[in-house]
Amino acid sequence: LAKHLILSFPHKKTLRYHTSKGYYLKAGDLEAMKVALLLVAAICAVRLAGAQNACPSVSGYSFYRLQGVSGSFLITTVSATNPVDIANACDKTPRCNAFDTTGALRIVPMVPIFSVLDSSASDIGLCDGIYVARRVLTGLILPDGENADTIRQKGAKTLVAMNSFSTAVSRVAAKLIAKGNKPKDAGKLSKDVMIQAFKDAQVPLATPNYTYSQIVAALSYPEWDSRAANGTTYNYVSPVKDQANCGSCVAFALTAAAETAVAAVKAAIANTNDFSEQWLFFCNAMYTPTCNTGWYGSQAANVLANKNIPYDMNYPYIAAPGCTLASSPEIRAGGKFSYSYYYDINLAKQHIRTYGAVTTYFTVYNDFFYWLVGSKPYVWDGASPLAGYHQVVVIGYNDTGSYWIAKNSWGTSWGDRGYFRISYSANVGFMSLSGDNVIGIGWVPPISPPSPPPPPPPFVCGDGLCNGNKTCTSCSADCGRCSVCGDNACTGTETCSTCLMDCGIPSSTGILTCCGDGLCDAAASETCQTCPSDCGVCPTCNKNGICETDIGEKCVTGTSGCSDCGTCGTSSYCGDGKCTSSRKGYTETCGSCALDCGKCSDATYCGDGTCNGGETTSSCSRDCNKAKMRVFPGVSEDATPSKNPNAAAKPPPRKALLRA
Repeated sequence: LAKHLILSFPHKKTLRYHTSKGYYLKAGDLEAMKVALLLVAAICAVRLAGAQNACPSVSGYSFYRLQGVSGSFLITTVSATNPVDIANACDKTPRCNAFDTTGALRIVPMVPIFSVLDSSASDIGLCDGIYVARRVLTGLILPDGENADTIRQKGAKTLVAMNSFSTAVSRVAAKLIAKGNKPKDAGKLSKDVMIQAFKDAQVPLATPNYTYSQIVAALSYPEWDSRAANGTTYNYVSPVKDQANCGSCVAFALTAAAETAVAAVKAAIANTNDFSEQWLFFCNAMYTPTCNTGWYGSQAANVLANKNIPYDMNYPYIAAPGCTLASSPEIRAGGKFSYSYYYDINLAKQHIRTYGAVTTYFTVYNDFFYWLVGSKPYVWDGASPLAGYHQVVVIGYNDTGSYWIAKNSWGTSWGDRGYFRISYSANVGFMSLSGDNVIGIGWVPPISPPSPPPPPPPFVCGDGLCNGNKTCTSCSADCGRCSVCGDNACTGTETCSTCLMDCGIPSSTGILTCCGDGLCDAAASETCQTCPSDCGVCPTCNKNGICETDIGEKCVTGTSGCSDCGTCGTSSYCGDGKCTSSRKGYTETCGSCALDCGKCSDATYCGDGTCNGGETTSSCSRDCNKAKMRVFPGVSEDATPSKNPNAAAKPPPRKALLRA
């Protein structure tokens, strides 16, 4: 045991054991001492048993004997049986950060919940269990105070503003169409025609949240994809690359943005730029990120602005430290890079149209790994566990379909040849505009810039022009009347989210609600269950490895049912009343079948190592059967309680996925 063992108990009763001074009870509680002695004896028993039944150790991994991790994502299963060989396969497999002794390669959540195995089963040996990598899976450092919840909350606020703006755009578009005009021609139509459309739609020409020109731009460019800029054959986007098993997503995203900016400024038919992620991540001489620690997007942008960037042929990517010049001479992109943080979606979209891309980070949940080319724009299912955070480059958007188009750094075999679509309402903080969440890279060629234009004349309220910094608030005479919540008219930028009393929809009981406004608002708890009219019908099976009975998933019968819940009528399925523990094949944990095992957030659940409550050998064999060896969930072979090797004892600020 440690030289100083301190154990805390309820009511602040504390037992301290000192090898040199004996022991004493701070609060004088005999029961506390008994519990302490039992726990010490248990730990000693685990260590003694471990010494007598030593299992293979693997460098870089912690072994959790006779345990599994609830909610882990199965990548694939290899045929190797030796833990060292399985670890070697895991190390070479993108996103793998854990494996079990059956050869299953996995991604464990950032906050893993461990469940004991049923060691009484004949096919489970004393050295079965899960090995979890001690390396950090993620590679994006978040600002202090940021986490999955804060990122999602800020994303939800941004979504409300986006919906208000898009509502104003839609109202103006409808009036243009009614007069026989095409909204996409907004930039070509006369000012009189446009102003009349605003008046007819009861939409101010400008508010503190948008300008007239931004409305016109949104009407003119409702869709954008820098791979075919403005519907042309110009492709500003460089080919998809692969960061491999290194937490270098920041370098890949910022390098991709730089490659795209140069191509956009040059109006390239095809982007052949290939800059060095290796140099940016390992050799920049300003910062020292590593594959395990990750990096800040702001620092990578700072390197580009101050040092430019050489080509990949000079420093090819090897997913490991190395700064040897592979091809001489070193050539850099030239020109001058700059960067901007964006806190306005319309300005971010404008940057995409001008420079081809912006970068952003978001929260990644396990269901994101399932996204395929034929899938709908990604939306978190609300149940899959947190895997980490990730930085990517955004190359387009679609206001009609309400989604972003992004380029990933996981190679062309993932998603849509390396790209993916993600909903504006994905509920993962994508393009949340928080801090350095959205960074735009600009570039000017190596020529003298033109002289700046003279300053514009002062703007005067009442001249009939809504220009400059005038808005409906500062100059209603020129920009129109601002919408007023509570005037019984849902106009301007008002939406159900911003003004329930004007825009709310009466329910069958007469209560105003937002269900039915056409927007699936996850922040307002709208789901396919609570509001199918906005969120669509719940899938009968989302295949995320979790049996979600609350959305109607149930075991497979014939051609119906969901594989997440097992097969009805067999020896085990979710809902049969027993929490199945199996070394191979269908198995259940608190993360996959709460119906049988209890919720992982419950005070007790099947798999917590203690037979309690209504558990029996039939309903919870892993806890109630006589075990070959007593283990404690979350305690590895060195008897150190798990603090999640992926999140560290105190989760580092910003985390994003190695390849995930």
